[in-house]
Amino acid sequence: MLKEFWTPKNIIFLILVIIVLLFVPKIMGILLLFFASYVIAAALNPYVNRLQKKMSRGLAATTVVTGGIIAVVALFLPIFVIAYKEIRVFVTMLPEKLTLLTKFLLAQKFNGQNISELVDLNSILGSSSQLAQNIFSQSVNITVGFTQVIVLAFAITMIVFYLLVDKTYIRAKFLEFFPADIKDMASCILSSITLKVGSYVRAQILSMVAVGVLVMLSLMVLGVDYSLLLGLISGILDIIPLLGPTIALALIILVTVQLGWIKVILAVAAFLIIQQISNYMIRPFLFGKFMALHPLMVFFSLFVAQQFLGVWGVILAPAIAATICVLIDELYLIPINRGKDIVETSD
Repeated sequence: MLKEFWTPKNIIFLILVIIVLLFVPKIMGILLLFFASYVIAAALNPYVNRLQKKMSRGLAATTVVTGGIIAVVALFLPIFVIAYKEIRVFVTMLPEKLTLLTKFLLAQKFNGQNISELVDLNSILGSSSQLAQNIFSQSVNITVGFTQVIVLAFAITMIVFYLLVDKTYIRAKFLEFFPADIKDMASCILSSITLKVGSYVRAQILSMVAVGVLVMLSLMVLGVDYSLLLGLISGILDIIPLLGPTIALALIILVTVQLGWIKVILAVAAFLIIQQISNYMIRPFLFGKFMALHPLMVFFSLFVAQQFLGVWGVILAPAIAATICVLIDELYLIPINRGKDIVETSD
């Protein structure tokens, strides 16, 4: 039995598998970049298919990608224009707000003593001033990071464009790796995966918009400054579970603290309630509706992806879960249940 297994063909295949497993961790970032591009391309592909009936595939892909870029700019540019003044004032007032927060906390009592008696006020204020100076001194790093984001966005755009233009060629090359007797099944699986992961983008955008609008409205009701800006930040950061909302909440507390503890508590409570609504109602409903995934599968995929793939994995967790679910359904569940149905019918 073992002698039959250790054929030259099987040995070469095993060596290739080992090499791939060794190199995958080193290129995981690149793989996730291409998978993210594939997800976006899958979301845009239906529109390209519609336009292809009236024009060439290349022109249709160019039109859709250009339209997507224009739509994103048209959506966010007015928000940034409106919020520009708030951003400038917020950054300018940040040192003062840090100082007010420090003084407010030190004025409180702990075990009958003022915190100012337990903590060196000058040291704290010096630290806050130093923090403010560090924020401004990091402008070069921020510029470099912003440039990297632009380069990354450009790379994703180009990958998406070529995935859309050369869809038929790429699909045919991919299917060449499969034996002739299972090419049809592989093609069906690929179509199912593309359909589900494409829906991920629409579900994610709607989820972010819902969170941003709810946070903005709740802060406006409470009379908190920079409500539009904080709502925008909360919506954008919602794409990163746990870490994103934590950063948004910290900024909300920093802005609200000068209004008193009652406003702080109300703002925090409103934000936490919105997060609960998002995590247990909005996101499961949207991902379940658009991707046919059970909420429990969404939660499980988030935890597993965060453990192994970090932030990128968390962002793409529903799309990864959809891919795995399609593979399990097509390769295991459907075949064994089909066999079961045949046995029951014969009985």
